[in-house]
Amino acid sequence: MSVPRTGAEAFAAACRARGLALTHQRLAIYEAVAASRAHPGVDAIYRTVRKRLPTVSRGTVYRTLETLCKVGLVADVSHVRGAARFEAALEPHHHLVCLTCRRIIDIHDPALEGLAPRRAEGGAGDFEVTGYQIQFQGHCGDCRRRRPAKLPVKRRKR
Repeated sequence: MSVPRTGAEAFAAACRARGLALTHQRLAIYEAVAASRAHPGVDAIYRTVRKRLPTVSRGTVYRTLETLCKVGLVADVSHVRGAARFEAALEPHHHLVCLTCRRIIDIHDPALEGLAPRRAEGGAGDFEVTGYQIQFQGHCGDCRRRRPAKLPVKRRKR
């Protein structure tokens, strides 16, 4: 009977499988991303990691996040409102994005799965779809309760 791996053990195994050395900085950065459901940006991750590793630099955090994205251990959701935001939840899911506070909320809806075509014709030839995320924009309940009359409603042209 095998013992389930902890997050750190699974991350270490994933690093080894990808030929990456497991450093204490990489582990701390990954754990900071994995512990947050808020899709933290580089600065928030840096502040969290710095509590544990006071000598870590912002550059190390940034480069490590780039590496972890490149090898598929974290996802960059920076297409959401411009600033780089990261998550360790790699299972297929989509996002609700608050236009006021910029909060990002994961949504898992089976009705949204399978919407992307496997291949799309056009442009510079065949395009093979390897993944997709749907982003819904609006205003979260907290922001709507705080300032209900001042929130703009933007409708997209179809």
